[in-house]
Amino acid sequence: HKKPESGLSAVGGNSVYTYYQPGSPEYADLEAKFMKQDIPQLRAALGIENEPLPLLWTGDFIPVDGKEPGSTEYVVGEFN
Repeated sequence: HKKPESGLSAVGGNSVYTYYQPGSPEYADLEAKFMKQDIPQLRAALGIENEPLPLLWTGDFIPVDGKEPGSTEYVVGEFN
């Protein structure tokens, strides 16, 4: 996770990085949804349901306001 410093863009190295291990409780729900719901949908959209999963180095998630007041949801911004 990267957070912009001093209100600057997180692009270009103006960010503070926090690293989480797979299975970290802070993002366990996001990880489970990504693996069990989102990746199957992406595979179907790409027509590779019956193919080995392509190697994904990272999936960058963007936080957005959730449906419930004060909640946060995440959307995939890009794959690297």
